Amino acid sequence: MCLDKPMGFENNAASYLEISLHEIGREECLPNKVFHYTPKEYHLFHYVVHGKGTFAIRGVTYHLKRGDCFYIPPREVPTYSPDPEDPWIYEWVGIGGSRATSIIESVEISGSSPVIHDEGLHLKPYFDGLATEYLRHGKMNLYCLGQALCFLGYLIQGLRGETEEEDPKQAHLQMAKEYINNNYQFPITVADVAKNVGITANYLSSLFHDYEGMSTKSYLIKVRMEKAATILRSGAYKIKEAGMMSGYKDQLHFSSEFRKYHGVCPSEFLRKESKQ
Repeated sequence: MCLDKPMGFENNAASYLEISLHEIGREECLPNKVFHYTPKEYHLFHYVVHGKGTFAIRGVTYHLKRGDCFYIPPREVPTYSPDPEDPWIYEWVGIGGSRATSIIESVEISGSSPVIHDEGLHLKPYFDGLATEYLRHGKMNLYCLGQALCFLGYLIQGLRGETEEEDPKQAHLQMAKEYINNNYQFPITVADVAKNVGITANYLSSLFHDYEGMSTKSYLIKVRMEKAATILRSGAYKIKEAGMMSGYKDQLHFSSEFRKYHGVCPSEFLRKESKQ
């Protein structure tokens, strides 16, 4: 069945009047890069994903790190540069439209107060989503516009104190668990999980011990084993397929881990399930 697009539909986030997008990007900066900024007619937000850098506007210099978001109002001419030893990687979005200024002013961000310290990395998923979608498709579509609106919505709620303050430790733990649950079927390691969250593997392991009572590796195995059991119960896949779908290319390794976790090998597990 073919669904026609409604008349007047435009999958272009730059074409909408109240809120529109003008640029999106992600850059891993060279240590000695000198950036010559051209004034914009729209609002520009940068988010520091990794590393450090400096940002100067209206005579004030800010030293920024991972989790910091800096704002450039329309027609301002700031300067910013990466740290020579730990150059930053940042993502950005340019937002315009007839309602953009009133929305952004409602969170009291300005050239005089241009930095948001996002210790819990709450804003990171919005910028990651924007950059990933734009780089994947090469255009600012409605998905990008939706991510930008969610970003603005979070600013309005979070900066006004309308959301509860979240423990950064629990935020890191939740990010790690989400990464594991979304990627357990791939050959990910504890180091991969820690890198995605932006903390060391040892610190991540301490968080899992404190909050989950197990190591990061044990949690990863737990997720894989629970998923494997669900797959086997479905009866739609062979044991080898269940292992591969759970992140194990080696069937012997899969069977060994399965026996340790469930107390029986996969074939015995299937026989017991079939009798119930």
